[in-house]
Amino acid sequence: MTVLLISVESLSCIMRAAMLVILCILLFVPTPVIRPDDRSMTTPASLFAQEEIEIVRNWTIRIVLVNYDLDVIDEAVLLDHLPTQRTYDVDDALVTYNVDYEVSHADEAYVDNLRSLMLANSVNGSDTGTSLNETALEYQIAHEDEPQTIFYPRAGMSIDGYAVEDWLHENPAVEPPGLGYVFYLLNFSEFDSPSHELEHWYDYHAMDSDTSETQDWFRLEWDNELNEDVHFMYPGFGGRYNIYVLDPSADQWYLQWARLWWPNTGDPTHWTNDLEDVADSLNLGTPLGQELFNTYLQEYMYDPIAYLCVPFQHYLTPYVTQAKVRVLVFCMDVQDGVSVDSLRWVTNAEMQTAHLEELLPFISWDIEVDFLDINNYASWNNLFWDYAVLDGNTTLVDGGGLFYAISDQMRPQYIDVDSPNVELFGVIFIKKEMLMHVYGKTYTGLGSSGLGQTVIWKSWERYYRSDEVTPKSGISHIQLHETGHALGLLHTWSYDHYVGDFSYGPMGYYGMHNGTATFDRNWVQGTYLDQMEVEAREELDLRRSQMPANPRPETLIAERGVLNALERVGAIYHQMDWQGCYEAFNEVQDWLKRMTFSMHDTVPPVITDWGTVPTEFEFDTFTVWAQVTDDFAGVDNVTVHIVLNNSVELEYPCVFDGSDWSATVPDFDNYTSFVIWIEAYDWGLNRALSQQRILYGESGGGLFLWDPIAVAVVGAISTIAIVVVIWKLYARRKGV
Repeated sequence: MTVLLISVESLSCIMRAAMLVILCILLFVPTPVIRPDDRSMTTPASLFAQEEIEIVRNWTIRIVLVNYDLDVIDEAVLLDHLPTQRTYDVDDALVTYNVDYEVSHADEAYVDNLRSLMLANSVNGSDTGTSLNETALEYQIAHEDEPQTIFYPRAGMSIDGYAVEDWLHENPAVEPPGLGYVFYLLNFSEFDSPSHELEHWYDYHAMDSDTSETQDWFRLEWDNELNEDVHFMYPGFGGRYNIYVLDPSADQWYLQWARLWWPNTGDPTHWTNDLEDVADSLNLGTPLGQELFNTYLQEYMYDPIAYLCVPFQHYLTPYVTQAKVRVLVFCMDVQDGVSVDSLRWVTNAEMQTAHLEELLPFISWDIEVDFLDINNYASWNNLFWDYAVLDGNTTLVDGGGLFYAISDQMRPQYIDVDSPNVELFGVIFIKKEMLMHVYGKTYTGLGSSGLGQTVIWKSWERYYRSDEVTPKSGISHIQLHETGHALGLLHTWSYDHYVGDFSYGPMGYYGMHNGTATFDRNWVQGTYLDQMEVEAREELDLRRSQMPANPRPETLIAERGVLNALERVGAIYHQMDWQGCYEAFNEVQDWLKRMTFSMHDTVPPVITDWGTVPTEFEFDTFTVWAQVTDDFAGVDNVTVHIVLNNSVELEYPCVFDGSDWSATVPDFDNYTSFVIWIEAYDWGLNRALSQQRILYGESGGGLFLWDPIAVAVVGAISTIAIVVVIWKLYARRKGV
């Protein structure tokens, strides 16, 4: 502030009074004020004592019972043993997921509407489903070299699972939780005949992502002419929205197959018995019968909740900024007429990129897929045949040996094996009549999340329908599955627990779908954001430890800004708006940066020049530009302030174009005064203000620019002159 020194010793009391008025005029010249929300608050040096970082997320699963007799439902038993908490460590921080359950019952009108929807979206017939011949399966298990027909047609009603899921999403029975899921437990045993000759189930549209062909084949061992037209029957489904649907009264064959094929230790009732079987075997009028009935429901519900909704089996998402996937597709029968171009449909980089960006959009993905004639790559061709032999016309491959040879010899040539980011290497061998063996069994491929490698040996015949012309299935689904492992996702099943495979997404062993599941995305993105918050809170603790005993007000303001931003992050997180939450962390990082610089930089930025385009104002839209420099922290933001009619203040943030900061100001109507100035902050929260410019009056079709300081000085000088004249007149009259 400029101080005006005036000698007043010779002045009378009147003169002194006049000078006091002049000084007051200068003192109260209008200038831009610091916003109250930035400077008027009083904040303690540290709002919270430093302590171990703990992040708590409160999940809710709202279970809706549809078409059940409420007299037989015991909520305590129904919810018993369901997971109520998940915890994991990030550095020295603890992340806790609390899980709360709420049980409600759909009313009769809701059940009627859902029933009508199902009947309108169903197909009845004698071969609409599939039944499993357990005897044939057991024989094949005992005689692995003797393929069997284990799948047969069955009669019943196939209900469109997509239609049901869409309707439930659009017509929720309860308000969906902000962070969590709605779990629908259905009972439509009324659709089935007492003898089980007619059953109902759900068609969840299993399909191949590369061909969009309906999946009607199952696994390598039965992907043959003995087991054609397999129907994938779902008793439960979910993953397209934040809901899961389970109908224990629906028929299925997958749990029966898994019960025999995998080395299980238990034999839960729901693997082989549907809801009607259990209800008929119990006296539901007794406490014991009701307890056993509710236990059956609880055990059926457990897998989708424990493996999908609040999964315990997954690892944390790698906390990286970029990922690279390098895939080589080797065509091995080019000399026999199978061209490289004829196989380019089996996968593509665009589809894999779309799926992975959907799964983890916070990092950059670099996907490269090359289709190669192996005969042009001697090192690869030789390596393959080092681990393969011909048995008649069939090529038998030692999968384990070749997998690790590729890892040791080839993988380092294509990716950076020491990269701190995610780098994955995939190899696909396509050859007619090829089988890969490992651990004494036949498999399609092998993958290792630890090595970041996938190798697939899928015989050429399995890519096509029986006419060997029509594409049937590619390998994008398998690639997505293995990449999911590299991002920390494990399977939706484990031994003794397979119901989670009744879902959308690539991580199961049942049906295939074109894309990722909400369950997968919620885990991958949620745990990535958890790590972002831990990192931010650790940096906040570090900055607090560096604060002096008497910190600058700017530092305290920045600390409060960090905490407010973290609070907003938490609120967005609990709405499962993952992208919005990720973007909100930008604000957290900005405040942390301000907090850091505020402890080291006390010099404000310099507004070297500013102006408008055009320079003559005609009440139209115009641009304000400013040149602002800061030699230490750097310029954080620049704002144009405008006050209309001495009452309405408007702000226009500026954008930096590499040289100037600028903002566009719209035209205004019916104003009598127009004040404008520039405000700039550096990253240390040091503030600079330009002089105000007042646009006021008209002359020659334009407007004059006035400086308020000049106006005040002129007014002060005029006042002095008037006072001096009055004093002289007064002196003459008194004869002084």
